[in-house]
Amino acid sequence: MKQTLLVFGLLICAIGASAQKYWDSSRPDEPFTFGARVGANASKQYSMDDFADRDFRLGYQVGVTADINVVRSFSINTGVILMQKGWKWDYEDKRGKKEVTDNATYLEIPVLASYRINLSDQAQFQLNLGPYFAFGIWGDQEVKNSFPNGDNYKISSFEKIEGGKKFDCGVSIGAGFSFTKFFVGLNYERGLVNVSRDNDKKFQNGSITLSLGYNF
Repeated sequence: MKQTLLVFGLLICAIGASAQKYWDSSRPDEPFTFGARVGANASKQYSMDDFADRDFRLGYQVGVTADINVVRSFSINTGVILMQKGWKWDYEDKRGKKEVTDNATYLEIPVLASYRINLSDQAQFQLNLGPYFAFGIWGDQEVKNSFPNGDNYKISSFEKIEGGKKFDCGVSIGAGFSFTKFFVGLNYERGLVNVSRDNDKKFQNGSITLSLGYNF
């Protein structure tokens, strides 16, 4: 995670150093623009204490976005995204192997400062940074035991899964590229609050997302 933040930090510094060259403060063509997004993510949970981090698991996201265009080179990016987060944890003790998969689906609202560079009349690069706020709506946890007399079971309640407190918020940073109406983006999120329901453990959400979209 530190390496990822370092890479994005260096990217921000590089762009900031040449901001005058690539900054366009003229009036945007449209005050608001809207888009649709779909994507896949790899999410996990990071330990805030002495426990090991949870492993990555694959999920999805789908939603709509809105841009408040202040000037040509700066917008406020927001929207409503349905995002599946969670984690996997495979471990083994004296009794045998145990596999736990945690699914937590959130409605997420990002509020991102978006720096835009028009590469041509049809192509644009953007760098986004800001907070996100997420609200849990459903989730489940599946447990598989391979040891003798170990029952496999599933918890189908968001309020009872281990990694499913209903409110999450954190920092989102990412980059995107659009050509005509089409968009592709890569994004990293790191939660700042403890989402574990276990009083003896503290975990934060994290995810890397690849998204595709269409701007209207």
